[in-house]
Amino acid sequence: MIRFQPVHRYRKERGVASLIIVAALFFIMAMVAAYANRNLIFEQRTSVNQYRSTQAFEAAEAGLEWAVALLNSGRIDATCQPSADASDTTFRQRYLVVDGSTGLITAADADADGRGTVWPSCVYDGANWSCSCPTEGSPELDAPGGGGPFPAFRLRFTRASTTQPGIVRVDVNACTTLNDDCLDFPSTSQGGEGRASVSMVLALRSGLPALPQAALTVRESLDVSPAAMGVFNAEPATSGVSILAGGSVERDGLRLGSVAGTPGELSVTDNDSGLQRIALVDLDTLSVADFMFGSTFSARPSLYREQPGLMVVEGCDDPCGTDTIRASLSANPGRILWVDGDVDFDNDDDVGALDDPVLLIATGSISFSGAGHVYGFLYSRAPTWTIAGAGNLTGAAIAEGAVAGSATTTIIYDLAVLKRLQFTTGSFVKVPGGWADFRPAP
Repeated sequence: MIRFQPVHRYRKERGVASLIIVAALFFIMAMVAAYANRNLIFEQRTSVNQYRSTQAFEAAEAGLEWAVALLNSGRIDATCQPSADASDTTFRQRYLVVDGSTGLITAADADADGRGTVWPSCVYDGANWSCSCPTEGSPELDAPGGGGPFPAFRLRFTRASTTQPGIVRVDVNACTTLNDDCLDFPSTSQGGEGRASVSMVLALRSGLPALPQAALTVRESLDVSPAAMGVFNAEPATSGVSILAGGSVERDGLRLGSVAGTPGELSVTDNDSGLQRIALVDLDTLSVADFMFGSTFSARPSLYREQPGLMVVEGCDDPCGTDTIRASLSANPGRILWVDGDVDFDNDDDVGALDDPVLLIATGSISFSGAGHVYGFLYSRAPTWTIAGAGNLTGAAIAEGAVAGSATTTIIYDLAVLKRLQFTTGSFVKVPGGWADFRPAP
């Protein structure tokens, strides 16, 4: 007899249960993997967004620094590079209008709200920056080839005040691609690209913060007799003082002039107590000469000399001649000139002009062996300024020490020239509290 063994049902049921459990575990693992992958993708996208945002913000910051640097530089060409071509203008001349009588600054080609309509721009191609500084129209830049990102920035100047002189606002838009919609004012976001906008108030730190009150100021004594040196001041606001000296003034031979009704001889103020007090300065780290310099320019000589809006004249003979001074002034209009050594205006060419004067500081003497005319302000750091020659100066002059020599030079005080120097020369600096990145420029 054949006997059949029964199949136990519980074995079949146990296999089905295992399959269900395994399937459930696989489903859970798949969900965990999917969630982890989703988080990874999210983190990657967040990192990319943060990376591009940081690039855009750093490009905007670079635009601010770039603007400040170029405002304090000389002539530039269409690509914003230094230029020796006299037909090219400076960055300051190209994008700002400074009123020489009030110091108010407006943007060039401004709209009704005082916002500039010509916008210099730069783009980074992965190795170098390329820039465009148009005098009109739109910037001309080629888009870099490749996958990028290629950060770019565009800036605009805006009137900061209608009453306060010497300040202007610069707005910068930056993007991780060279895109006009993203960079123009107002700026429009572009999908997948980083965008940043920053703004900063800039102020002109004047090269001549305090105007001299005399045509010629001398800390010590003056003696150029018997030469017929002429010093004139017909400006009522200064009481017509022709010579202000801390020591004695030898009047023999001097040609003097003052405001109407005042004899020239009475326009000289010698042994001035204010200038004499400078000699009593007792500071361990500041000499009497440096204190005189600081009283005039509100800065120590070493600090003043290093400012970006100042040009140290190089290539000078001894002394530095007119041609070298004129060449430096032509390449750097609006900048302060500093000469280490003597200066001699040795030909008949004019230096500066009534509407474009020069601010010149020399560590030595300044003489006029030519018959040229200088328009501006001269400052001599020589212990004794040995002045000679028959040239002319319209503006004012200051001697840090004494004045001697045999000059027939004529010095005429001109308040308009000095005000123009006060409002147009110097270095642009950032105003504390004037920075903002929390609003896009309109």
